[in-house]
Amino acid sequence: MSATALAERSELPLTTVKYHLENMLSAGLIEVTDTRWSAKGREMKIYAVKDQVVVIAPKKKVDIRGIVERYGVAAGALAVVCALGLAIPSTLLGFIQKTPPIGPEVIPDMVKSGFVGVELSDPRTLALATPTDTAVAVSGMPLWIHEAVMVFFVAGIVILALMMAYEVYSIRREV
Repeated sequence: MSATALAERSELPLTTVKYHLENMLSAGLIEVTDTRWSAKGREMKIYAVKDQVVVIAPKKKVDIRGIVERYGVAAGALAVVCALGLAIPSTLLGFIQKTPPIGPEVIPDMVKSGFVGVELSDPRTLALATPTDTAVAVSGMPLWIHEAVMVFFVAGIVILALMMAYEVYSIRREV
């Protein structure tokens, strides 16, 4: 088609069509296949698409939001798994030992009774109990289970952070 015919068909100004035609000519996307004479006696170029394969792909951008969402879901799942890893054995141990649910009001009685291996005659000395005593008293599980779950959680978060950083780095390197 001629530039005038393209302008009429696309309902764009002739100057805009000519600007884009020149850009496409210089990019090698179209070519002048023929010339015709207008009614006013002017020579008109007839444009056609070149017979070639053209692949148009947008630049790859780093989608930080998408990456954070993906890894955020994985971190949330990791947190849920770790929480269940602490809650399920504690609950099962409570059913096996037939102990009531352990709350803050039960801890002084457990510590006084020596449940955690600490004999306290005065409830006010509960403040002197070590974090180890309190952790074991709260769940009724050995402290190493808590520590193992926490190490698993922290290691999982670190691995997810490294994977996320590598993905951002690799995308930026490609661009």
